[in-house]
Amino acid sequence: MESILLTHAEVSVALAGFSSVAAVFQRPLGPVQRQRFLTILFTALMQLVGSLLPVWLSESYLAGPELWRVSSGLYLGLNLVIGPALFYPLRAIGLRSIRTINLSVTVLVYVLALLGYATLVFNLFVLASPGFTLYYASLLSALASIFIVFADVVTRGDETTA
Repeated sequence: MESILLTHAEVSVALAGFSSVAAVFQRPLGPVQRQRFLTILFTALMQLVGSLLPVWLSESYLAGPELWRVSSGLYLGLNLVIGPALFYPLRAIGLRSIRTINLSVTVLVYVLALLGYATLVFNLFVLASPGFTLYYASLLSALASIFIVFADVVTRGDETTA
């Protein structure tokens, strides 16, 4: 379990690094591209924290279902408290630019985020014995979001200048 989580954290950091390199080569960034890169970086940071959280908590003698219940609660809370900061920059983009964002990618990312939150809620409140599987499913849904947004970033231009 610990090695899987640490590998997951490494993949998240690598994706954040690749997106940073892509951002450097695509400078200057338009408002939509900037928001896409912020999405990747924020989600990767949350993945890093979410991957390391159970490892840190397991060192404080939490184990079994308690570990996954506490990890799920903290990770869900962190996402719900810090997550809205990701959408704050959208206020400066304007309606015309928001329309240029790839709608199918946006919808898919939101669906994956909601599924990830749902698995955390299920692990936290519904299961009598929460476990690693649902916690990791939540992490994987967010990692899939990073891959999707990254693919969109490197394959699409910023149409706000058109």
